[in-house]
Amino acid sequence: MVEPPFGQIKHCRGFRQFLLRGLEQMRGEWKLVCLTHNLLKLFRRGVLAAE
Repeated sequence: MVEPPFGQIKHCRGFRQFLLRGLEQMRGEWKLVCLTHNLLKLFRRGVLAAE
């Protein structure tokens, strides 16, 4: 399913609008938001936790 990550990013991260202008900058900002979302998921699962 595609929709839950978008809802989680909007609700939990508070991401409602892009801060940068231009297509390339917007794409970079979106990649950064997705990267932080995925890193948080891995961290909460314990994949990134130090032993």
